[in-house]
Amino acid sequence: MKSQSLRREGNRSTAERTTAARVVPETPLEDELAVGMLIGRARSTLLTNLDAELEHYGLTGVQYGVLKHLADGTALTAVDLSRILHYDTGSMTRMLDRLEEKALLRRERGKDDRRVVYLRMTASGKGLLPKLRQAATRVLNRGLAGFTTDEVDALKTYLSRMIENGQPRHDE
Repeated sequence: MKSQSLRREGNRSTAERTTAARVVPETPLEDELAVGMLIGRARSTLLTNLDAELEHYGLTGVQYGVLKHLADGTALTAVDLSRILHYDTGSMTRMLDRLEEKALLRRERGKDDRRVVYLRMTASGKGLLPKLRQAATRVLNRGLAGFTTDEVDALKTYLSRMIENGQPRHDE
């Protein structure tokens, strides 16, 4: 019964959810902080476990994130990665230096604009990526142990809604 109500909630339009939110009393500050702290702790736990899983490859979870974003095409430059991963440019440069030393990526100057430096995965990086993805999947599956399919779907819906709520609004 609970999973059915979660599914119904996830299928509601943004307008319906906004209207529903107006009738819900304000959440006490302690609860808001508790949710934020839980999200932060869940992220930290996943990254700590991913670091341990990737130690065998001499990589960290954040370094895997860099390679994943490059492979997926969601980032092309160090600036893109800094924005996506919330790293300052100096820290990102050092991380990219380490990945370049491991021959997992290389930097290429732009042909049209030599000021732009594109990041490209090497053959070694591309070859290692499937193993890294498997490791990340194992860590996430351990974190979701005991969850039903409906609960995972509901969690994805709730987290997606939080992300959507955090995006800049262009209608205001």
